[in-house]
Amino acid sequence: MIKTIIFDIDNTMYSFKTGNQAGMAALCAYAKEQFGITEGEFLDKFKKGKKLAEDRVGTDTAAIHNRLIRMQVILELMGKPLFPHALNLYHCYWDALLASAKPEPGLLEAMEALKAAGLTLGVGTDMTAYIQYKKLERLGAAPYIDFITTSEEVGAEKPNPRLFLECVRKVGVPAGECLFIGDSLAKDVRGAMDAGLQAFLYAPGSAREGTGGETVPAAGALAPAPAVAAGALAPALAVAAGALAPAPAVPAGVTALTSFYDLPKLVREMNAPNR
Repeated sequence: MIKTIIFDIDNTMYSFKTGNQAGMAALCAYAKEQFGITEGEFLDKFKKGKKLAEDRVGTDTAAIHNRLIRMQVILELMGKPLFPHALNLYHCYWDALLASAKPEPGLLEAMEALKAAGLTLGVGTDMTAYIQYKKLERLGAAPYIDFITTSEEVGAEKPNPRLFLECVRKVGVPAGECLFIGDSLAKDVRGAMDAGLQAFLYAPGSAREGTGGETVPAAGALAPAPAVAAGALAPALAVAAGALAPAPAVPAGVTALTSFYDLPKLVREMNAPNR
């Protein structure tokens, strides 16, 4: 009997790949305007700064996603003043990402149906808590969420069982009565199943595993971005909901959720008395 559905956010509720591209385009536009450097030059500094920040904070921590720390390190590498640029760059990235974010098709409809059926809905996500709250608000998912657990809160990234077990503790039901949905086979599906939860791999449109991660785009791969004022939302870029990169086929024995429109029916079937 499934009583609780727990959702990953990035590349599950929306396309992080598309949002990250919008954010990076906004950063490159800011760097060109403020520092007079090309897209390629900035991306080179960004890649080096990302690696240096990871070396400093480690990889099994939500701080790895902290864009303010990352912008600080990049400015240090460039020899540029932290004020006002660190906060300006932070807002440029996240404002552009949020402006481009659109809920995956059927997500909100599925959440509404599951809540109406009496299920508890939660979130289990890597990254820092503040920006994940902002994403849930932007996507329109916030009203349906009963609890949130982030890697910042538990001090470890997925697939560490601490995040999954904290979700279970919060909802107060056995782990086997919780269904986790995410785009990463290793982090979401196997991590959840190893902790005793049931799991679906979110694989929209085709049988594939989502990337579940972040990459730095190559120079020239970014669409031009309009100038972004610090703290102001950039105009939304046209994106296709669910436009995630292809990946390998879903392994045997793993349930793939190809559309959120199917989720309420699948949960009803899992909860059927004769199952």
